[in-house]
Amino acid sequence: MGYLRRLCSASLRQGWPLYLAVTGVLGLGILTGSLGANSLQAEQAAELHRYLQTFLAQVAEIDLDQAQMAKSALYDNLLAGAIIYILGLTIICLPLVLAFIFIRGFVLGFTVGFLATQQELQGFFIILMSMLPHNIFFVPALIIGGTASVSFSLLLIRRFYNSQTPVWPGFLSYTLIMVGVMAVFFIAALTEAYITPELTRFSATFLAGW
Repeated sequence: MGYLRRLCSASLRQGWPLYLAVTGVLGLGILTGSLGANSLQAEQAAELHRYLQTFLAQVAEIDLDQAQMAKSALYDNLLAGAIIYILGLTIICLPLVLAFIFIRGFVLGFTVGFLATQQELQGFFIILMSMLPHNIFFVPALIIGGTASVSFSLLLIRRFYNSQTPVWPGFLSYTLIMVGVMAVFFIAALTEAYITPELTRFSATFLAGW
């Protein structure tokens, strides 16, 4: 574990421009999603608003199958990690990984942007509690994994033009980093299944009397 921590630290020091670029792509996705939410047609916004109101009215009484929710979240997160890892093993990784990260940012930005247009502060806080806990883990891991994937793909491109470029050390480092990313994705999935719903339900119950 200590070795993995030192590896991530060294990767951050040496590859900070890539980290900055990947974070910028994620931020651009969030911004674009937010702008998209603000440009919804009136009928679409009204439909989403009705759905939101239904959710807020029922959230305190919703009885979730947390085991099934954990399985679903684990599948989604680990699939995302596997996609990022596999794409990093190809020289076509760069646009595809960045597109994947942009889309994840867009979805997050659209959700936050739509909630920001709502006037009900209580509803905004409840939905925030339903999104924030697991994304505290997921988003940083996504940035680290995406950066590692792009970095190894660039190494493969250099190897394509220069057969003397060593690949094996980079492959080992890349794989170890992605193992760490998968572990954080695992934690994010468990948080989404077992902690986020309880915080959401508590927020709805606490704010119901306001």
